[in-house]
Amino acid sequence: MKSKQLRLVALGGLLNLVSVSDVFAQVLLAPGRHRAAVLADLWRRRFLVLLGSLWVVLPSSATGASQNEDEAIAVALSVIKADRQEVVSKALQLTDTESRAFWPLYRQYRAEMDQVSDGLLRLVKEYAQYYPNVPEDRARQMLKQMGDLEKKLLDTRTSYLRKFSKILPPTKNLRFAQVENRLDLALRLQLAANVPLVPIEGQMRGTATGVTAYTEGVPGGVIVETLKFTATVAAIDAANRKVTLVSSDGVKRTVKVGPEASNFDQIRLGDQLKITTTVETVVQMARPGDVSDGGNSVVLLAPKGAKPGGVAAGTVQATGTVTAIDPLNRTAMIHFPDGSTQIFPVRDDIDLTQRKVGDRIVFRVAEMIALSVERP
Repeated sequence: MKSKQLRLVALGGLLNLVSVSDVFAQVLLAPGRHRAAVLADLWRRRFLVLLGSLWVVLPSSATGASQNEDEAIAVALSVIKADRQEVVSKALQLTDTESRAFWPLYRQYRAEMDQVSDGLLRLVKEYAQYYPNVPEDRARQMLKQMGDLEKKLLDTRTSYLRKFSKILPPTKNLRFAQVENRLDLALRLQLAANVPLVPIEGQMRGTATGVTAYTEGVPGGVIVETLKFTATVAAIDAANRKVTLVSSDGVKRTVKVGPEASNFDQIRLGDQLKITTTVETVVQMARPGDVSDGGNSVVLLAPKGAKPGGVAAGTVQATGTVTAIDPLNRTAMIHFPDGSTQIFPVRDDIDLTQRKVGDRIVFRVAEMIALSVERP
C-alpha cells in the first residue's frame, strides 16, 4: 500500500482511491505554533549547526525574530570559541615556548576561518527563510556558494597548517589537525541528525503492516492492512487554503483544504499530522441470505475549538461470479457487476475440483482512517 494514496476500496472496479490530500482536507483541525524562521523551528531542541569549521548553538529559547536570533548566535559563538580553544589546549599540552608562538597564530587562524563561516551562516539563514520551498535557481546558486566557501575553508586550514609546522613539532601539528577534524566531524554529525534535507516533491511513504488469516481448505479469508503516516506542516497559504506537508524523509506535498475544515485558521507551522488507516478485506463464497452489494461511509469531525482530529470510515461489498478456472496455473477469473473482470490466484490448499464456473464470491472491504494533529 502506498502512503501517497490511501486505499479506501480496491476491488472489481467498484473501488476508489482517496489521496492523502483529500483525507487531510476533510478532517484536518490543527492548532499549533506561530510562524517562525526555520532557525527557530528546526533548532527548537538544542543542536549544533556547522558553519565550516565553526558551528552555532542556538538555544531552545530563540523566538524566531531576526534580532533575537542574531543575539543568540553571537552568544553561542563566544561559548563555542572558548570551548574549542580549551579542547585544543588540553589536546596539545604545549610548552611555554610553543604557547607563546602558537596562540597568536591560532587566533589569527580562527579569525579567518570565522570570516568564511559568516558566509555559511548567511546561507543557513537564507535557507531558513526559503524552507520548505527553495526555488530551483536559488538552490543552484546556494550549492555553488556552499562549494566555494567549503573550498575556502579547506584552503585556509591547509595554509595555516604549513605555518603551524614552523612552530610545532610534526607530531603535535598532526595532532592539532586531527583535533580540528574531530571537532568538525562531531558537529557535522549533529547537523545531519537535526537539519532536514531540502524537501522535494514526491511520494510520501508510511509504515505498512499486514496480517492474513484463513482456514485451510476453505476458500476465502481475511486480510488486515495498516498504514501509519506522519508529516509536518511546513508552510501555510492562508489566502488559498493550502498547506505544505513534509515527511520525515524530506518529501513534500501541498494540499488544498476545503471549506468543510472549519478549524483551518488553527493550523500552525510545525504541527504534526498523523494518519492511521486500517483496511480489512474479507473474501468468502456467497451464501443464501447475504446482504446485497453496495457501500456506506461516515466522517466524524471534532467540533470547532475541540481537540483536533477526526475519523472517516467506509465499507463496500462487491459480489463476483467465477467465469473460468485454470487448474494448471491455479487461478480463477471473476466477473463483477460493473463489467470488469479480474484473475485471482488460488491457494494451494483449495481443492479446485470442488469449485465450478458460476460460483459466486463476496468481497467485503472496510476501512477506517483516523487523523490527529499534534504539537511537537
